[in-house]
This record gives sequence, structure tokens and C-alpha cells, in this order.
Amino acid sequence: MKKILITGAFGQLGASLQLNNYNIIRTNIILQDDQEHFKVLDITNEEQVNALLEKEKPDVIIHLAAMTNVDGCERNPNQAQLINVLGTENLLNHFTGKFIFVSSDYVFDGEDGPYTEDDDVNPINVYGKTKLEGEASVRKLSNDWVILRTNIVWNIGGNFKASFADWVVDELQSNRHIRIVTDQWNNPAWTVDLGNIIETLIQHDANGLYHHGSSRIINRYDFACMIANVYELNSSLIEPITTKELNQSAQRPLKCGLITKKLENDFNFTPSKTISDIKAAKYQTEL
Repeated sequence: MKKILITGAFGQLGASLQLNNYNIIRTNIILQDDQEHFKVLDITNEEQVNALLEKEKPDVIIHLAAMTNVDGCERNPNQAQLINVLGTENLLNHFTGKFIFVSSDYVFDGEDGPYTEDDDVNPINVYGKTKLEGEASVRKLSNDWVILRTNIVWNIGGNFKASFADWVVDELQSNRHIRIVTDQWNNPAWTVDLGNIIETLIQHDANGLYHHGSSRIINRYDFACMIANVYELNSSLIEPITTKELNQSAQRPLKCGLITKKLENDFNFTPSKTISDIKAAKYQTEL
């Protein structure tokens, strides 16, 4: 049975990965009381990385651990570099199996999306730059790799800080007004759908660069309203604004999103519909 090591396994995507019929090693930098089955792994500590890989000898690494707070990366570029680039290289320096690196549409400038795998990259913030550097390290240091770019990864019901959708539901259920931008465009990826794609890539022993996302490019405001409607929450609490009004530390690429034709052609992949994903997520939370 193939042994798969997952970094950042307590995040919203890592928690959604089921990967049946594999021996799974889930790692996290800090373990909580309900994580006795996890292994401690700080990817910035090369000695710890080497020791764990020597002990476990995984066949596949799914590398999810990252600094994903975009404004936090902008304010702390050295930390972003340490985690997103050096941490990735620490793993690659001590591993020769299949390496799956989850990246982001933020490697693009957002001037003319959605993007294919062949489009020129041009990140405009520290987060995007470090993810692109991580991609370069993967290409340089691994002979058996997959880079899977995705965008607006979301989950509902897990209370993950990184989930835009979870935040929208929590705020509206608490009857709080929220401000959502109308000028950032993406095709959001549900963690369950993304997890299925990762399993498909492993099953097919895939190699190379792939883009993943849902079937429709929508803006954040419309996405939030869609969530509100499915969950029967008050969408009038959602105020449309522009990105400029937020005055965020990091510049955001506006017209992004990812074209999935390569996944569709190589693996008979059918992009999911965002509205269907939200309904499925709601059904799961009600079980």
C-alpha cells in the first residue's frame, strides 16, 4: 500500500483529504488534543524534516503547509520566504518520490484572466511571489512532481480561518454586516472537489502543471450572495465594495481564475458548478 505524507494536514484542504486505500501520514506544526494520530512537522526545521522522512519513507508527499495570509505575507516577507520557499526546499532536499505542490492563481497579475498553464506568470504580491518561487524549487529539485494551481479554496462547517465561505456563513448567521468586493474574479474551488482531483492525480501517476477550479468565473460578492441564498441567510447584510476601498497591505490580482482544459482532457475531469458545491457542503453540514 502506497504511503502518503501530507504537510499542513489540519488546514481546510488537508482535513478534507480522505485518500482511501493509502497509508496516510498526517503532519502539522503543532498538535491539538484531538490530533494524536498526527505527526509533528515544522517544515522550516530541516533536521526535523530529514528525521521524519527517514523514519516514514513516504512514496508521495502532498505539500499543503504554507503561509497563506496574503496581507500577513506582505507585512512579513521573510517569514513568507522561510515557510513557502525554504520549507518546500527542505522537503525536496530529502525526498525522491512523487511531490505534489498545491499553488495559487496569485502567481498571475490578474490583468487578463482566467489563465491557462501556458500563460505568463507575473505575481504582484509577496504571497504570489513566494508560491512561484516554491514552484521553481519543485521543478528544479524533484524529478517526479505535480504542481496543482487552484484558487479561492473554500470549505463550510470546519471553522477554518482561511475559508472565505465559512467566514461568510458565520458572519451572516450572527446577523453582522460584511463588505465584499465586486471586482475580484475567480472560479472558487471546494476542498472536497479539490481533494478528489488530488486523488485522481495520484491514481494516474500524473506529472506536470495543472490548473483546477469550478466551472464559472464569479466575483467575490456574487459568491457570497450565492452562499447566503443557499443557506437561507440575509444577503442584504452583504455590502458591495471595490478592492481599493479595503486598503489592504497586499495588492490583489483582480481578473484571475484558472482554465481547467488540461485536467479535463487528461483525466476526463468535469469542473463542478459552484452552486452545486455549496448545496453539497450545506447537506454535509446538516448530516
